[in-house]
Amino acid sequence: MPCVLPGLTRPICLTLVYNLSSGTLISSSVDCGECDQEIGFDYVSKNLVIKVPFTVKGALTFNNKFQASFVITNITQP
Repeated sequence: MPCVLPGLTRPICLTLVYNLSSGTLISSSVDCGECDQEIGFDYVSKNLVIKVPFTVKGALTFNNKFQASFVITNITQP
């Protein structure tokens, strides 16, 4: 029988790097932990860097083979 841990909450930080010259998304990443919402611009590379904090809520499940899965139930901005 699986073990379910509901109600877990974790702050995450989404970072997007977008090149305004080419109109291309250069990269996107999600890091664990808190961050401040910020926007930066590099005039040399023409890259726009956007950081956005989120809070992820969900449930962690361990099955009989000790495999884990996480189901997100809500994403909010603080």
